[in-house]
Amino acid sequence: MLTKEQKRQQSEELRGVLTEVNTLFLMDNTGLKVNEVNQLRSQVRQSEATYKVVKNSVVKLALEGTELEGLTPFLVGPKALAYTSGDAVALAKVLREFIKQHPALSFQRAYLEGQILEGVEAEKIADMPSKEELLTKLVYLLQSPIRRLAVALNTPAQNLASVLGQVAEKKEQGDEGTEQAAVEVTGEEPAEDTAEATAEATEDETAEAAADESAEVTSEETADVAAETTGDETAETATEETTDVDAENAGDDSNKESKDS
Repeated sequence: MLTKEQKRQQSEELRGVLTEVNTLFLMDNTGLKVNEVNQLRSQVRQSEATYKVVKNSVVKLALEGTELEGLTPFLVGPKALAYTSGDAVALAKVLREFIKQHPALSFQRAYLEGQILEGVEAEKIADMPSKEELLTKLVYLLQSPIRRLAVALNTPAQNLASVLGQVAEKKEQGDEGTEQAAVEVTGEEPAEDTAEATAEATEDETAEAAADESAEVTSEETADVAAETTGDETAETATEETTDVDAENAGDDSNKESKDS
């Protein structure tokens, strides 16, 4: 039997541990064997949690004045504590799996993030996704919009390339069909005739354009020569007329002088 001093020391140690936890399961233990308890401790430890069997009187002293004090009324009969400062869901899953094979253990109450839960509610914590599962889902949700955006950006380009390919293919098929139809109707290959006709038409147009240009140049040159000739003749005529007038004036002056004499 523990002395009061021993109970005080153990309760203080337990209080120091429980102040750092976010989840505590109060378990009913109606007859687990020592080897079964050791097995459960090992499994709980793997989930980074602790399974501990402590006298109710020590637990009551440890819970006084803390948020977990609401569990005190249920500290009746053989009890065990399972607590963690990490993943509450992982611990709950370990306990429920062990209970399936060892019905002597059961959920009594639970403390979760400041709330006191009944045994049924405490067991339902095991149905929640674990921290690893939540992180996996979170990563998927974060990546999903990026993946959808990439698909949305790539899809139009792929569709456009496909449509252009189909159009090009249909155009080639249409050209081949037209060419084949021309061969069937005329009995000749249309490509060479078309090329020859195009070449002849081009030559005719070139010759005609050269002739028009030559005619324009000739007309302009003729007009310039005519203008120059007309100008020269006009100047020559004017000179001759001036000379005749001067001669007549000179004759008149001579006659007048003779009369005066």
